[in-house]
Amino acid sequence: MYMKIFCTLLISIISFMGCSCGKYYSEAKQIVDDLNMESLLGQMLIIAVPSNKIDEKTITIIKNYRPGGVILFGYNLNNGSCKSLAHDLQKLAMESIGIPLFISIDQEGGRVKRIQSGITQFPGNFALGVVNDPSKTYTMAQILGIQLRLSGINMNYGPVVDVNNNPDNPVINIRSFGCEPALCASLGGAYIEGLQNSRCIAVAKHFPGHGDTYQDSHLTLPVIYKSLSQLENVEFVPFKQAIDAGVECIMTAHIAFPRLGINIPATMSSFFLNDILRKSLKFKGLIITDDLEMKGISGIQSYGNAAVNSIKAGADILLISSYDNHVQEIIDSLKNALANGDISVELIKSKATKILELKLRYNIMQIKDGKLLLKNYEPEPDDLKLLQQADALNTELSQSSIVFYSKNTIHDFVIDNRNTYAEVTSKNTNLISILKKENVIMDFSVSNKKNKILLIDASSYSITELHILLKSLQSYNKVLLLITGNPYPYIKHFGNYSMLMSFSDTDESLRQLALCLKGVFEPKISHPCLPGNTQ
Repeated sequence: MYMKIFCTLLISIISFMGCSCGKYYSEAKQIVDDLNMESLLGQMLIIAVPSNKIDEKTITIIKNYRPGGVILFGYNLNNGSCKSLAHDLQKLAMESIGIPLFISIDQEGGRVKRIQSGITQFPGNFALGVVNDPSKTYTMAQILGIQLRLSGINMNYGPVVDVNNNPDNPVINIRSFGCEPALCASLGGAYIEGLQNSRCIAVAKHFPGHGDTYQDSHLTLPVIYKSLSQLENVEFVPFKQAIDAGVECIMTAHIAFPRLGINIPATMSSFFLNDILRKSLKFKGLIITDDLEMKGISGIQSYGNAAVNSIKAGADILLISSYDNHVQEIIDSLKNALANGDISVELIKSKATKILELKLRYNIMQIKDGKLLLKNYEPEPDDLKLLQQADALNTELSQSSIVFYSKNTIHDFVIDNRNTYAEVTSKNTNLISILKKENVIMDFSVSNKKNKILLIDASSYSITELHILLKSLQSYNKVLLLITGNPYPYIKHFGNYSMLMSFSDTDESLRQLALCLKGVFEPKISHPCLPGNTQ
């Protein structure tokens, strides 16, 4: 009897945490059997919408394309409430399709944050890598997930688990937890478990790894020359941990791997999506393409062909960042592939079943009295209690991730506005405002003071602009570069200057920079992913 109870409990836990069990498979399959082909294909699409409200164009888009989900961008949230927009989109979907939406967003933290207010602006992944505390990362992600669900979001495109092992990477860099596979695996797994424990779906990205490239797949098709064993020892490590952590979705990368004979984007590669991700790594969740409109894939073949080839390779959901231009082309190409026997009806139904099963399991929808209904998110009392820790945790993470990169000591740059004064040059008015509020810089001129430090917000200038600025400087006692974004270009070109780094431009990260300059706390003085021994 006790063994029976134990097995029942174990199955319940696995059903909650993992995505391989198909707890609601039979219910999802029954729904799929009653859907026409337009609705089945629509479930495989996540598309954008044009406005921050339900206008005529949005109504037409949802009715015509019948998407399984939408992706929200910053423009959708300008002058509007995320919660009200999400609510109205779900209402429209139920009226037009009869199936609730995945409402998804890129809310990575740090520099990638679509929702600017109403949720805690935690620092990004690289800053979390500096802290390197899986427990705190778990709690942060859990709080973020609760806040997203309260805002109407049920899927977050995070975490980035790419290993940032190329300092010249223009697109990943500080979106990664760091340059070490074990670190990315540990923190990525903690992030996934925390986010999904809040009933917000995590999407680990970008498989098979976007870290070791100097090109941006938004603009071109990057190429990585690595053997399979090299990928297994580095790039695959965080994805293995993500799968062990029960990640529900994995996003593909538009990157070619010529050394493996893969000269097309991994998004369209059966070798990567089926042989490696499905068979070798045993991932049973949903595979989502990165945006099909990125040049890494759209620059190679038509949107329709890319969609068909991605589905054939193993993708379950096609992500399209527009809301009108290419969606119909993709739908038409999928229909033609079905008519030609290039894709089977059974394949489409199996993918739609997995999608609907996930919506049922995450309480996005429910079946009641034989009807499919939208399920509203209701946080538990413990969830609401956890939210009370958000600000304190944000302060702790933001403070613990400040790094001083210099051969000097931070005490050489502490500003007290009695014996040591500071001026700042920056294009970031928010940073200037925060520095003034914390009394790091004063409103009055200090040009005649003897011990004067110039603070340069390097992250607000291009490399060329910063070269010109530094050449034009007057005589200052000391110059300190503030780095709130990607540090690697500045270390490469200005490594002889002292730098104070936050790796994040949130208000709290900027405030902690200011407090560090006031001598309130000691920053970290080394980081394994930054070149050189700084002290």
